[in-house]
Amino acid sequence: MTAAPTQAAVAWRAMRPQQWIKNSFVLAPLMFAGPQLIEQGALTSGLVGQVLLAALAFCLASSATYLLNDLHDIAADRAHPVKCQRPIASGALPHRQAWAVFGALLATALGIGLAVRWTLAATLVGYLVINVAYSKGLKRIAYVDAVVISAGFLLRTVAGGEAARVHLSYWLIGSTMLLALFLALGKRKHELLTSDSGHRAALEQYRMEHLNFALGVLAALAAGSYALYTRDPGTIARFGTDKLLWTLPFVLFGLWRFYQLLDDHTTAQSPTDRMLRDPIFVANGLLTVTAMGVVIYGLGG
Repeated sequence: MTAAPTQAAVAWRAMRPQQWIKNSFVLAPLMFAGPQLIEQGALTSGLVGQVLLAALAFCLASSATYLLNDLHDIAADRAHPVKCQRPIASGALPHRQAWAVFGALLATALGIGLAVRWTLAATLVGYLVINVAYSKGLKRIAYVDAVVISAGFLLRTVAGGEAARVHLSYWLIGSTMLLALFLALGKRKHELLTSDSGHRAALEQYRMEHLNFALGVLAALAAGSYALYTRDPGTIARFGTDKLLWTLPFVLFGLWRFYQLLDDHTTAQSPTDRMLRDPIFVANGLLTVTAMGVVIYGLGG
């Protein structure tokens, strides 16, 4: 009587739903294009529903890639102080069941993508292809692994634009890529700090001084790109206000807080998990979204 619920719970844990917050990038284009869509009379419940479906499709697709990666990394994960507790590495989720869940997630994600728009399905395929390449070997190449991860975030943003039928600003694309690279290299820095035996092959190719330099440059470029976006004449015309710059301090604080969390080498827990459990980071994130919403939808005109 309890076997099925137990296996379902184990499969759910293997899907890492706590990581689905990353798919909020899918919602960004709709948020920033909202005023323009309202003016055109195009912001309908149907359109919002399609964007939410796109986010759901990426949640399922990302879970499928986590399962695939765990299936390929069983040996390395079993030697890791934290990853050894993952369902596949620990043996709680048998290989056959893991592959079955992977197939179901993959089929459902692509089905949703096709139902919304074929270009969304194509974006999902691109996301899956780069993640397969990542699992097969790209993750073993320093800096290339981080670029692949950041490309995944960029494809999430592209998918959101496709679902919302909006043109993505080059500033938004650039800011997304720079922020994603910052997050990816930040994770590598934390792994380098907490790893005592090189559980990830690419870690042996990283150097702390290079990572610190790259993180500083990326943080500055990401913040600068966002600042330029807020002052771009097209942005001001679209929102009817030049006050989006007021949200920059929240962005800067978020970058600083994430960087601060990276230096805590007392735990091998992922910095992504850390920041989602950090009340200061979460509070700042909520304030950032609120401030952007107020400026974009409350002060325009």
